Amino acid sequence: MNQVTTPKKTESVLRQNPFTTYRDPKTGRWIVVKPPTQPSPQ
Repeated sequence: MNQVTTPKKTESVLRQNPFTTYRDPKTGRWIVVKPPTQPSPQ
């Protein structure tokens, strides 16, 4: 019998998704746009 353990809390913080997605109404395809890279503050 397997026991389920709860994962330990991590100190990492999730970053906001840098990509923007939208659907092209003409083709119906999803387009992914990556914004210009900026140095992230640390």
